[in-house]
Amino acid sequence: MKVAVVYESRTGSTARAAELIGAAAQELGHEVGVWPTGKVNLGFLTDADMVFLGTWTDGIVVAGHRPGDAGRLLDMPGIWGKPTAGFVTYKFHAGKVIEKVGDVVTLLGGDWLGGRTFRKDKLSEGVAGFVVAALDEAESRISTV
Repeated sequence: MKVAVVYESRTGSTARAAELIGAAAQELGHEVGVWPTGKVNLGFLTDADMVFLGTWTDGIVVAGHRPGDAGRLLDMPGIWGKPTAGFVTYKFHAGKVIEKVGDVVTLLGGDWLGGRTFRKDKLSEGVAGFVVAALDEAESRISTV
């Protein structure tokens, strides 16, 4: 499968998570491209079979959590019909940001697969399992189309 990993990052944590996700998918034999939203390779994204879309958690520690730079996520090219898994990085608490990333995916026309949050000081924990599960679900949805 051809897999695009697209992200927004403020401090570099989400960029690092995106690289880890891309590396995990590549280790499984997939063709992978990793880009911030403003530098997406449109040809690759158009041809991609699946997308991982990530951002950071914005808001105060206890409330008001939202996807960081959500406007930039919404400005990226549409991902019409593409199975898309979300990922969010956070420092203290992610709130319901991953569900809001699902809303962004829906607005962009993607097929929401669900997502995962990653604490910024433990980014590698759970990446492999998340990637395997997302790729398996994407392959399942592609094969039924």
